[in-house]
Amino acid sequence: MQNLLYVSQSVADDLKESIGMNIERYRSGSFHDLEATGEWRYTLPVQANLAALSQLDPSGSPESEITNSMIVGQAFASLTPVLAREARLWTRLTHTDGLEFARKRWLKAGQSDLQVERSVSKHFFANGLTACRDDHAISRLWWNHYIAKGALPEDPERALRMILSRSDIRSSLVERPALGARMPVTRAIIRTLEINQGLRRNENLFREFMKRLNLYGAGLVLEMFDEEEMDFFLSSLVPK
Repeated sequence: MQNLLYVSQSVADDLKESIGMNIERYRSGSFHDLEATGEWRYTLPVQANLAALSQLDPSGSPESEITNSMIVGQAFASLTPVLAREARLWTRLTHTDGLEFARKRWLKAGQSDLQVERSVSKHFFANGLTACRDDHAISRLWWNHYIAKGALPEDPERALRMILSRSDIRSSLVERPALGARMPVTRAIIRTLEINQGLRRNENLFREFMKRLNLYGAGLVLEMFDEEEMDFFLSSLVPK
């Protein structure tokens, strides 16, 4: 375990502005020479297991997304949602300890310089909550685990299997702050998805289900329902 480090804002800005000049570093090189000088080593009062990043699977398969989310969530277990929004932390990681994973996951052989530049801009930097939560190579995995653990503290992997089963399900459960903050509802949605295979396999059915939840759940304090009541209510919203 070691303390997390982050770069200064000027370093983060310089890296973002000089992606084109550093294309070969991103493709096959490193930033060790830059990291050894300048403002790359500001310390956060949080420890993490950075060695675990070497275990990440860059294949991009559905199973790897689940496994990687578990690895990052456990390795950065002490991180809070507030600190997890710090772009300079994630920017440092994808230019140091997490560079190899980010490169193999998001940079493909045969990409032009312009394509590499676009991929780096999207997946190696985490400016803003949306980029941090949904696009950054490593931070998105932390947010997956954070929502899953909040939904099912005793078995976050089980929750991840539902949350990551389709992109639109992740969008509904991770990318919507209002719903993500209502963990009893999120837990009930996960249970409903487990029971109704068609719901998690059919995009149209799931979209209609969420519309009904937003419509008929509006004005109800669903958090006051017990688990049986919640499950019954959500099952009544599943399109037949």
